[in-house]
Amino acid sequence: MDDLAIRLNHRKEQVIILNEDNMLLDDKMIYTSPPKVYPFAMVLRLRVLQIVCGITGLVMGMVATIEEKGKMNLGLAIPAGILTVIAAAGSIYMSHGFSGYRPQQLCDPRLQPFRFLGPTIRSAVALTVLWLAACLLHACLLYFSARSLFRNGQIAVLATILILLTLLTLLSTAALVHIDCKYDPD
Repeated sequence: MDDLAIRLNHRKEQVIILNEDNMLLDDKMIYTSPPKVYPFAMVLRLRVLQIVCGITGLVMGMVATIEEKGKMNLGLAIPAGILTVIAAAGSIYMSHGFSGYRPQQLCDPRLQPFRFLGPTIRSAVALTVLWLAACLLHACLLYFSARSLFRNGQIAVLATILILLTLLTLLSTAALVHIDCKYDPD
């Protein structure tokens, strides 16, 4: 039993790191700067959040269109939700985890600051147009929803839900732009 305790105790010993001259390294020398690793798991969660908000906004927009008897005030959530889902799905497909990005050496040096938009010029333009259109529709939806807040009944509830979904979508988009600008270009 004592032999087992000794073996287990040896497993808990710290690892001693030596440099080339077999000298003990300081912790300050080992951890000079944290590694710059792309947070793919967080990005994927935020993209899925955008897709869920887009689908929920689409459904709420359909309910609002029925509730408003065909008017497209809050029904603007339908195209906003569709564009959000398409843009988020395209962004997931072109992201780091699915090998959408080319090595830095293959990228044109003039386009280096814009690598966060997409791996190629064609996909960067398509994703940028989709996200700009989706964000513009969400901004218009915020206006129409804020205007509809003061109505009575179901419209005010739908407007509140759409405001929350729109703000959540826009905040997650801003967070993703921040992450992409921070971790790209390489």
